[in-house]
Amino acid sequence: MELNQKQINYYKKWENKRKNKLKYLLTEGMLYWALPFSIFMILFELNDNRFVFSIKTLKDFIIIYSISSVLGILTALFSFKIIDKKYLELKKKSII
Repeated sequence: MELNQKQINYYKKWENKRKNKLKYLLTEGMLYWALPFSIFMILFELNDNRFVFSIKTLKDFIIIYSISSVLGILTALFSFKIIDKKYLELKKKSII
């Protein structure tokens, strides 16, 4: 299996990312997945309420963000395991 330069660079960066699994899960799951999703959902709710912000909207945001954070962390964990498995296979074969 041949890797192009872009893939080699990706797995070199992955070598550093895999050292801190918790940081990866929190940034990928909560920051890059859950936060944009929650903001998007609240904007839909605000659109229905003619962009009137209330305590209910804040409570809804906290609930949506909490639920989507759990889902985001699970998604990030799944992705971490897939990428790490591929990385370890390539490392074992001395491709990278």
